[in-house]
Amino acid sequence: MNGDTPKNDQALERYLSPIHVWALSFGCAVGWGAFVMPGTTFLPIAGPLGTILGLFIGALLMFVIGINYHYLMNRYPDAGGTLTYTIKAFGYDHGFISAWYLILVYMAIMWANASALGLISKYLIGNAFNLGFHYRILDYDVTFVEIVLSITAVLVAYGICSKEKKLAVNLQTFLCIALFLGVAICAIAVFSLGESKEIITRPYFAPNDNSPAKQIISIVMLSPWAYVGFESISNSAAGFSFSPKKTFPIMSVALLSSVFCYAALALIASSGIHGNYTGWVDYIADLPNIKGILGLPTFHLAHDAMGDAGIIILGIAAFAGVMTGLVGNLIAASRLIYIMAKDGIMPSWFSRLNDNNVPQNALLALTGISVLIPFLGRNAIGWIVDVTTFGAIIAYAYTSSAAAIEAKYENNVKVIFTGILGFIISVIIFLYFMLFSAGAMSTESYLLLVIWSVIGFMYYRFVFEYDNQKRFGHSPIVWITFMCMIFFTLLIWVKNATNDITKAVVNGINDYYQRQDAEMSPDAIDRASSFVSNMMIKADLAITRNIIIQMALILFSLLIMVKLYSIMYKRERQAQKETIKAHERSKAKTVFLSNMSHDIRTPMNAIIGYINLAKEDNVSYEELKEYLGKIEASSHHLLALINDVLEMSRIESGKIELEKTPLNLKAFFDEIRDLFTTQMSEKGINYSVDTTQIRNEYVYCDKNRLNRMLLNLLSNAYKFTPTNGEVSVKVIQTNTSEPAKASYEIRVKDSGIGMSDEFAQKVFEAFEREKDSTVDTIQGTGLGMSIVKGIVDLMGGTIEVNTKKGSGTEFVVNLSFLIQTEEDIKKNYEDEKQKNLAKLDFTGKRVLLVDDIQVNRMISAKLLEKSGFAVETAENGQEAVDKVKDAKAGYYDVILMDIQMPVMDGYEASAAILKLKDKEKASVPIIAMTANAFAEDKKRALDAGMKGHIAKPIDIKNLLDTLSEILS
Repeated sequence: MNGDTPKNDQALERYLSPIHVWALSFGCAVGWGAFVMPGTTFLPIAGPLGTILGLFIGALLMFVIGINYHYLMNRYPDAGGTLTYTIKAFGYDHGFISAWYLILVYMAIMWANASALGLISKYLIGNAFNLGFHYRILDYDVTFVEIVLSITAVLVAYGICSKEKKLAVNLQTFLCIALFLGVAICAIAVFSLGESKEIITRPYFAPNDNSPAKQIISIVMLSPWAYVGFESISNSAAGFSFSPKKTFPIMSVALLSSVFCYAALALIASSGIHGNYTGWVDYIADLPNIKGILGLPTFHLAHDAMGDAGIIILGIAAFAGVMTGLVGNLIAASRLIYIMAKDGIMPSWFSRLNDNNVPQNALLALTGISVLIPFLGRNAIGWIVDVTTFGAIIAYAYTSSAAAIEAKYENNVKVIFTGILGFIISVIIFLYFMLFSAGAMSTESYLLLVIWSVIGFMYYRFVFEYDNQKRFGHSPIVWITFMCMIFFTLLIWVKNATNDITKAVVNGINDYYQRQDAEMSPDAIDRASSFVSNMMIKADLAITRNIIIQMALILFSLLIMVKLYSIMYKRERQAQKETIKAHERSKAKTVFLSNMSHDIRTPMNAIIGYINLAKEDNVSYEELKEYLGKIEASSHHLLALINDVLEMSRIESGKIELEKTPLNLKAFFDEIRDLFTTQMSEKGINYSVDTTQIRNEYVYCDKNRLNRMLLNLLSNAYKFTPTNGEVSVKVIQTNTSEPAKASYEIRVKDSGIGMSDEFAQKVFEAFEREKDSTVDTIQGTGLGMSIVKGIVDLMGGTIEVNTKKGSGTEFVVNLSFLIQTEEDIKKNYEDEKQKNLAKLDFTGKRVLLVDDIQVNRMISAKLLEKSGFAVETAENGQEAVDKVKDAKAGYYDVILMDIQMPVMDGYEASAAILKLKDKEKASVPIIAMTANAFAEDKKRALDAGMKGHIAKPIDIKNLLDTLSEILS
């Protein structure tokens, strides 16, 4: 069940010409039934005119189905037909259902045709059938000769199909032509030489209780049974030697040929004079009691018109019909089983091909089962044949739905319409047989359908258990469908069985009373029979009503169950996704912590080492200065690592908000150039920044985020570019359709070591690092490019990477910014000018420094005192509030407030100071100086009444600029 391909498996050869495909389609659709069904089914239901109209309308419905098959054969020109189409549109679960019932269709038609040879021969030969043993089973007399004929037909068909494929299809074509010509010759002879003067004899419709419209509808509803098999060519599509575009005309010709054969034979059966009968109505009604050739209306009329020649010609046509049905459906079934085996639905043994490139094992299995069926008798086969209607309906419904869905993707309105229409047709016919015409099939047929569904349910469970590729079980529709089929069909079977028993009881009671009162007049007997019949009809209607109510309640309950299962399934899938994500995150974090452990220890080791060296005796000033420089560089690297982690955390949590401020792009990129010039030069890297193609340099954007993005890209280029390499930044203004915006393409290119194709696909994923000995020696968290991608996404831009191992890397970023107007440019210039003029001399300015960490207070105080400030300190917010209260008004010029402190935090302390009764004391400007460095922290500080925000670690320039701006 693993779907492994057998060793001797080859592709199916393309050997089928259009005439071959016509023969397969026509031969599968028309078989034994065309010669027997007119008398036993069609004429009693609808009469000659009703039959012809019903057959023609039914063919029109099949044309709709044919359009859907034609579309899908062109879209998926593979063997498998309905199975392939259903799998493509709905998955393997649905594909199993469609194939399971379609197999029964093809096998049942094979068995019916094989046994029909004996049935027709029994009427024509008569007593010769008494040779050898015979027995009675299921109310049918089975004879030795009948069994031999049926088995021989099956073995001959197997021999034809298992040999050279071209021999099989050539013979099929020859037999189909013989079938068609035989029917045509007999029809012409009967209508021209027979005693009847009318082609369509009166009465035109059957003299029963149904109106002509109902009679026609009854025949139309039989169209899946009458024409099933015309679509079987889809199972052999892989063998077409021509374009699949020709399949619809071929199927159309096959359907028209089928309509002609059915209609011609029905008209033959109803025409002429049948012995001593006054017309076709009496003759057809008495067929169950007629033996010999008179019991076969078509043969009887051909004999009347042409003598023995008519029997021979129609006999050859009938034999051809039997063999075409056998061969055609054996080919269709074997191809279907072959593709099921290829897809892992059947054991791989069935997909083995012989030397003639034919699915030998599938043919052998079908033949092995078929030679046993004749022993069950004709009645049992008839029950199985009844079930073909349901199999065909299911196949047509799935194919039509698949066509509609596939056509929707291509916006093919015609096929969307025919697909929906085909599905509706299938549903209507299904409901017709299930609810409104349950008596159209024998009671035993419904039980057989239940048994086949149960077997399918059991086999699906087997397939599901051994499905190593996890293709099944994605939809509960399989077991729901099987359960519905079992429930509904069982209900119909119980209803029909109840009716049969009731009729038998009523008939027994009638016979008893008639024997007891033999003197009853015929009128009285008729009235009593009519009364009983009416009561039976009322009982049947009551039972049908109850069955419909029962079905509706069961269906409603099943729908609720499906909905509950769907909810549970979605929850389970979501839980699985979350579990997988959690495992991936856990794995990524493990790798990240491993990398971070190394990357953090490296600068920490340098800091501790240089501190120890600085503590040694006899250290010169130059050495001490060098050590401090190394410590500073290592501390900056350590801070960059921490910032990467924090930035990535905020990007993933979605907490970053853009702060769009005025920016001169050319000046900004000049700063970027100056920032890296020294270190690039020290490494011998040729470094350039080109902004000559910027037309609109004044824009609004988040400078800090843009700066962070470019720092990461250039740091990455610097790290991975060797000495004497090249790093370039090029900014190109591109065209945009938005007049108020300008679009820019930023290219950061290096001639470094490059990346592998595999790593390039995940370079923007967090914690990813190239597994390479060269890369392993370079420090990094694996977060830099992920941060860049997050910032670019936040800005609504795109980023892509062009790289090749050993040939360098180029990152291409596309961003759009709002352009500053001339008024904005002037205003922003004046604001910046005022800021520069506002810088103060801080000598004598008193600052209250509030921080709970002594080292922080000491370092900050030293920095401020060097700038001229008088500094006082407080260890927590409460102490700061008390000092402001106790000092005279105007004593403190500014307060630098930490946020996270014991006793009272910075927010509470600021609120308390702002609420002081002395308005001058309450108006002392408070600036947050904290390690809470994110935008939301700055906003919260301003919302709390503070005048500014300075992030730790302290940037002395930023500190003094902020103090200058606020104190001015």
